[in-house]
Amino acid sequence: MTRLVEIAVVLFALIGHGYLWASFFNHTHRLRLSPRASEALTAAGFACAVVLPLLLAGWFAWDARPTAGIVPAVARIYLGVCCAAGIFVAVRWIGWKALVRPPAVLRGERRRRLDLRAPSTGPSGDGCHHFLVRLPGNEMLQLDVVERAVEVPRLPKSLDGLRIVHLSDFHFSGRIGKAFFKELARAANACRPDLVAITGDLADRSQCIDWVPDTLGRLAARFGVYCVLGNHDLRVDTDRLRRALDACGITSVGARWIEVRLGDERVVVAGNELPWIAPAADFSNAPPPASQGGPVRIALAHTPDQLPWARSNEIDLLLAGHTHGGQIRLPVVGPLLSASRLGVRYCSGVHHLPPTILNVSQGVSAIIPLRYNCPPEIVQLVLQSGWA
Repeated sequence: MTRLVEIAVVLFALIGHGYLWASFFNHTHRLRLSPRASEALTAAGFACAVVLPLLLAGWFAWDARPTAGIVPAVARIYLGVCCAAGIFVAVRWIGWKALVRPPAVLRGERRRRLDLRAPSTGPSGDGCHHFLVRLPGNEMLQLDVVERAVEVPRLPKSLDGLRIVHLSDFHFSGRIGKAFFKELARAANACRPDLVAITGDLADRSQCIDWVPDTLGRLAARFGVYCVLGNHDLRVDTDRLRRALDACGITSVGARWIEVRLGDERVVVAGNELPWIAPAADFSNAPPPASQGGPVRIALAHTPDQLPWARSNEIDLLLAGHTHGGQIRLPVVGPLLSASRLGVRYCSGVHHLPPTILNVSQGVSAIIPLRYNCPPEIVQLVLQSGWA
């Protein structure tokens, strides 16, 4: 019996240890930090996550260890904290699996898989990819086209069936060849969208801004293509990036709102690039929200952490990315990491916190080209009127 208790303590301590350092990662990646500071904190966090269990295991395995002193006391305190965190995580996960259901506004979802693997065309070719992409089981080039029927309660009946293609997190760096993004643009256009929304992290290297015309520049939508920038876009010349987008007819809505006419109707499209690029769109001079007879409000944000802002401004539909859906999802357990203060709770999919519906994209790429059980995705939202 004692042996079983020891095994349980170790198991819960490992779970808690993983949870604590995953939370560290999630929270530091929501802060307004420089790229260098963010990378340093990430490296330190992962080092602690790996090294601390090894140090504790070595200390407990050493028969001649002292029974008193600062090191044993700290080790026992940390073990106790981890064990408590592990029990908390286990109880919360069981409750989440038992109670959480898809929101009622999600009327249906279907997906199909596109295999965009292509042979390398040389060290600088469009189809050349980082060696990690070729690892067994890596889904970096397995693109899901996801169609979600979503009921927007205050959407006018005349806009029933409005199609929005949501794309996020391109991470142009050269680690994924440009050919992948060309094919992705073709797949997005095949959805015949009315609007295209791009929610940040477009480029990680300045040289790759030149990719914009052949990739994002090929996106087409009946009523326009709109975008905001993300934290990784601060690694390049953002003014140059915005000029490249503008030259391709892509409208940047960061820090502002615009009114878009959709035939006889209109919607407000707004942007929020916080916490990295201030300010967010100010609605003080905007048309009234739909609850007061105004047009439906659609907002683009890089991170789902801007959900409170969206709710306070009566945004009907908030589109976000940044989390990559966790990027690696364990069987049964799901994602462990999600670069958000909300953790993995809103790392992908549709969520409804009235008056706002939130759609979080898993993104189409990543700076570290590894995806397991979490493929890149194009999301096509087919909006349904609550009045229909």
